[in-house]
Amino acid sequence: MNTTEQKWTRRKFVQVSAVAVAAPSIAMTASAQSNGQPLRIVVGFPPGGSTDVVARQLAEALRPRLGNIILVENKAGAAGRIAPEFVKSAPADGGILLLTPNPMITQYPSVYKKLTYDPLRDLSPIAQLSTYPLLVSVGPAVPESVKTIRQYLDWAKAENRNAFFASPATGSTPHFVGVMLGRSANIELTHVAYRGDAPAVQDLLGGQVPMSINVPAAQLPHVSTGRLRVLATTGAQRMPDLPDTPTLSEQGFPSLKTNDWFGMFAPSGTPAAQVTRLQNALREALNDAAVRESFKKLGIQPAYIGASDFAPRIKDESVAFAAMVKSVGFVPEE
Repeated sequence: MNTTEQKWTRRKFVQVSAVAVAAPSIAMTASAQSNGQPLRIVVGFPPGGSTDVVARQLAEALRPRLGNIILVENKAGAAGRIAPEFVKSAPADGGILLLTPNPMITQYPSVYKKLTYDPLRDLSPIAQLSTYPLLVSVGPAVPESVKTIRQYLDWAKAENRNAFFASPATGSTPHFVGVMLGRSANIELTHVAYRGDAPAVQDLLGGQVPMSINVPAAQLPHVSTGRLRVLATTGAQRMPDLPDTPTLSEQGFPSLKTNDWFGMFAPSGTPAAQVTRLQNALREALNDAAVRESFKKLGIQPAYIGASDFAPRIKDESVAFAAMVKSVGFVPEE
């Protein structure tokens, strides 16, 4: 492993998954906003995915705290890019917000040549809401005797046709975890990109791909039934839901520590008073028992960071991810 790879840590790359196109849907929670308009939380993925579930659970918890009608609006497609593009052009009055995982903010500027929004210029961070590791899992294509990441890499190297891994999208955190894992082990792992979490997991379950790197929500239900086996997680500590599963760091890959996150954003120029109001409500909502239970089922942890600390963190991660993309020779799309 070279020096660049050894220094490749959480601050040097991040992401979550991008999913397929679906028809828009709207879910209402209750009451009325002071200007007579509902507060709209926009997500870039279809109903039922982890981003959508997080948004809807937060909408329910925010309703009594803000006294607003709160709508969750799905603007799916283009690997999650439609939602931030829509929100950047919305009125900067706190009435339209974006809930998104980190790739659309810190990674896509380095992944797409023609991104139609600038996350740092067009969006104002309100708060980080949660954090979660990725799961490195194998399915029925891999022998039961393979129980660790090292054993998987040895098996894949011995049978080169098995040196594949699935991820939810090109340019995602799972994609780059796989690339760096292969480099660290001196083996080329061929990336198979899917249009979202669910298709990748379905092919993993069907044995079309041997390994997948994906978000917990997409895999945990199949882990509990024994259909998938988690060989490693990517966080700095073991997941509470998988206490017997070692991290990549514990298995000899300390440079591959990473967690993805969910954050809330508003159009650039949103008044500070509105941002503060939303921050206070979000901080309270994250302590709501129903929210915490919902997050637990998705394999994510509440992790509030306010705008003043969140904004510089986003800048640092964006710069670090750009450097990592360059170091692995990834060619931006479109």
